[in-house]
Amino acid sequence: MASTAPSGARPVRRADLGRPFRWLWASTAASNAGDGITRTLLPLLVVAHHPDPAAVAGLTTVNMLPWLLFALPAGVLVDRVDRRRIVLGSNLVRAAALLGATLVLADNRPLALLYALAFLLGIAETLADTAAPAMLPRLVDERHLERANGRLMAATIVLNETAGPPVAGLLVGLTAAAALATDGVLYALAALLLFGLAPLARTRRGAAPGGAAPGGAAPGGARGGVLRDIRGGLGFVLGHRTLRLTLAASALYGLVFSATFSMLVLLSKGTLGLSAAGYGLLLAVGSLGAVAGSWLAPRAADRLPTVRLARWSLVASGAAYAALGLGRHPVLAALALAANGVFMMGWNIPVMSLRQRLTPEGLQGRVMSVSRLCAWGTMPVGATLGGLLAEALSVPAVFVVCGTLLAVGALVLLAPLREDHSAPGVALPAPSAPPLSSGAPPTDPPPHSDLLDKG
Repeated sequence: MASTAPSGARPVRRADLGRPFRWLWASTAASNAGDGITRTLLPLLVVAHHPDPAAVAGLTTVNMLPWLLFALPAGVLVDRVDRRRIVLGSNLVRAAALLGATLVLADNRPLALLYALAFLLGIAETLADTAAPAMLPRLVDERHLERANGRLMAATIVLNETAGPPVAGLLVGLTAAAALATDGVLYALAALLLFGLAPLARTRRGAAPGGAAPGGAAPGGARGGVLRDIRGGLGFVLGHRTLRLTLAASALYGLVFSATFSMLVLLSKGTLGLSAAGYGLLLAVGSLGAVAGSWLAPRAADRLPTVRLARWSLVASGAAYAALGLGRHPVLAALALAANGVFMMGWNIPVMSLRQRLTPEGLQGRVMSVSRLCAWGTMPVGATLGGLLAEALSVPAVFVVCGTLLAVGALVLLAPLREDHSAPGVALPAPSAPPLSSGAPPTDPPPHSDLLDKG
């Protein structure tokens, strides 16, 4: 039966993603449940003994600092070492740290020890969150990357952002030790589930392009220095127009997201007149929109060229932010947040899958680390700018200005990218500049059907 998809779009596919992906999904779900508890648990532990805004802000800074310090070296490590072992080891470290903290921090909770725990967990998260997405192209056929990324992101939203925080609050209400122990057990479970993945992943595909080992490590003679490998990853990204421009758009999105999210509680209370419970419901509606988007985005990607879907999702997300600032009714605000959740997934899932397709096996970790650095490194700046804009204009104006900036920026940054309506299996041209590292594999991207860079 002939496909009804428009010219240049991939036909709709409904395929089982396979046992290796199911093991990875289960492990990711367990670790995200742990992440959701951690992000609420640590501030509560600090506030209980050190009720000082500076102490809480310092905790957040210490926890996020590893992304600034170690994101790029983590990408090099992910490209040199078996990625399964990195994720497994990171989960074991987090489990051991939290289970040990149940004894050390049960009664006395020195701020220095809480900061040390947050920093250690941040390092482990940096490694795990860089390695796990880099594993996916070897576990799932590239035609199904959107579906696989959608399922992983849905688990992240439900367990990390929606279920984790209230569960943490309930556990802390019992005892801090119970909360720490539960968190540690979840990370231990995430590590245990990866043991099922290991023997399956090794037989999924053969050697990576350029002779890289199946686990993502470079050949023995191509290891070189860390700085040289970092330059290789940056050179590949900067030399590939599609990667360069989508990463710039991701940086803009991180800026806008943090600027608006930092002001959302003020918009909820001051402009919409909501209570604390109402604010929580507002966040829940946004999460539900993102869950719906994680289901819709892969299906839209089956029918629309990737760049078109990503570009207009980003524009629509900007419009949703502007509507959030212009509306004055809680129902309108909830609808705008739900729509933004859908459009956020319409950007994140296709672009994540695109980067995985365009990146050779031996560079997946480094490209992923640059991606996370661009998206998350702008967030502290965005939060600061949001506060300054609110003081200079007003809280609603932050949403209008940032939403407009996102919509216009998406059109400008992604305008040079055009869809390639050639038949499936036709490869894109190679990036305009080769990687700088002599140890990197060839830069020809893998074949795919609908995209992109004419550079």
